[in-house]
Amino acid sequence: MSLANFTIYDDQIIVNNITEIKEFSETMFVLRINDTPYEITGTNLLLKEVSNDNKTIKITGTLNTLEKKNVQAKKNKSFIKRLFA
Repeated sequence: MSLANFTIYDDQIIVNNITEIKEFSETMFVLRINDTPYEITGTNLLLKEVSNDNKTIKITGTLNTLEKKNVQAKKNKSFIKRLFA
């Protein structure tokens, strides 16, 4: 499993090991890396480059936040619910 790899410069961020780009706009990018969602927010964000293997991208603009989103685990059903299911 590859780890998330972010390289941040003054006006750009390079993201490696992407498995999916969920959505993007001028203010937000939602990416998935190894089934873990990440959200990048900022202003004037622009998808500048995509690598040949589609696993590395370069985003330019003013970066405000880079946040790993929590993936909620499936809740186990209670014993009573499983018994009468």
